[in-house]
Amino acid sequence: MHKHSLHLAPNSPPVTGLHMRMRQVSAPLYWTGLGLLLLCIPTLALALWDARLFQGVSVWLKPLKFALSTGVYLLTLVLVMVYLPLEDLRSKKALYVAWIGAITGVFEVAYVSFQGAQGLGSHFNLSTRFHANMYTLMGVGAVLLTSAALVCAVLIARSRAYALPPALKLAVVLGLVLAFVLGTGFGGYLSAQRAGHWVGGMPTDSGGLPLFTWSRSGGDLRVAHFFGIHAMHFIPAFALALGLIKLQPSAAKGAVWGFAVLFSGFCTWTFVQAVRGVPFLAL
Repeated sequence: MHKHSLHLAPNSPPVTGLHMRMRQVSAPLYWTGLGLLLLCIPTLALALWDARLFQGVSVWLKPLKFALSTGVYLLTLVLVMVYLPLEDLRSKKALYVAWIGAITGVFEVAYVSFQGAQGLGSHFNLSTRFHANMYTLMGVGAVLLTSAALVCAVLIARSRAYALPPALKLAVVLGLVLAFVLGTGFGGYLSAQRAGHWVGGMPTDSGGLPLFTWSRSGGDLRVAHFFGIHAMHFIPAFALALGLIKLQPSAAKGAVWGFAVLFSGFCTWTFVQAVRGVPFLAL
């Protein structure tokens, strides 16, 4: 009887020591990601205490969401790197992922928080030369930040001793690649819109979809960008879910490829929907 295609390899780190292994694998990514998640606590407190609004929601909401999403992103990168052998972790690609991810992640969150503290926008703010230049730097920083996922994907794909089974390794690689391709692609289109992320509907985040604040009266370009970036979570999660079914390795890999194609189609659909001015959910 064949072994389950999604069992962890024998040399995988034990779950109980995973956080220690993450810290050892990439201290810059681990501590920066953890620090950003901890930053969410005082930011949430400020959002509850400070009554000021920007675009209909708390001035601290965007800093909170950026700290949370960037922290999760960086910790995800270091998590998938845990299963790389030591020689790969010492490579220039691994150093690129670690330092580019940490530096650009801190820059993005720091500027968004700085602007939020003043009750000003960080995105689409071209009101002064300073703000226009900073918006450009944010765009460059965002591309570098997501490029860390692509470099990480190349590093894992080329590794001959990655300590995860083939189907899960494939899911990790495809998720990281799509996070760069879809996240950067949709994000680039979004950042080029001078009217902001809304397409039709009311130009405010007030009354938007709970938690996400996505527009419920018109299209919202943030939807496709969100799902594109989180391909690095959805596709590996699907591969893990396949663990409930006993599949041959080749069949499991085929299923991962199929889901990646479907997920890409779904992301594209949310983008087309937003461009047409249709809300993702009008609940």
